[in-house]
Amino acid sequence: MKKVEEVRKDLEEVRKDLEELKKNKNNFEPTPKTWIPNESEAFWVADIELNPVVYTNIKQFKSRNNRILKYNRIFKTLEECQLYCDIQKAFRDTSREFKYTSDNYYLWYDHTAKKIRNDCLYSVQHKDIYFDSEKTIQNLIDKFGEENVKRYYLGVY
Repeated sequence: MKKVEEVRKDLEEVRKDLEELKKNKNNFEPTPKTWIPNESEAFWVADIELNPVVYTNIKQFKSRNNRILKYNRIFKTLEECQLYCDIQKAFRDTSREFKYTSDNYYLWYDHTAKKIRNDCLYSVQHKDIYFDSEKTIQNLIDKFGEENVKRYYLGVY
């Protein structure tokens, strides 16, 4: 029979696993940051309207779209590219322009604390998109998961 301490340890491991699963809501492995497809390997990118598009010729693609490669916006699967598109659209659609002397909430990543944070500006405008409230930002994080927002919106790997 297991001792109480062993059961507590097992329970703690299960809790950690559960938290990790909650963070990563995806059914795919994310594309590695430095991945470049082989010459005839299919890959996905987001078009200008944030719809997934498949390509099969990396040489031809590189000659016209080097910035997409530079900023790691190529994906191994349709599902991952679609998630990227959905997150970008959701943030764009719920954001608004800066309003002088109003609450202008924005999102950023704290590399020291390793967490997503938000702040509010009133009279100083950064080059960001803004939201009406902290709740709006939290709803987006809850909908897509913190790890997905970090990777596919903030670009933090």
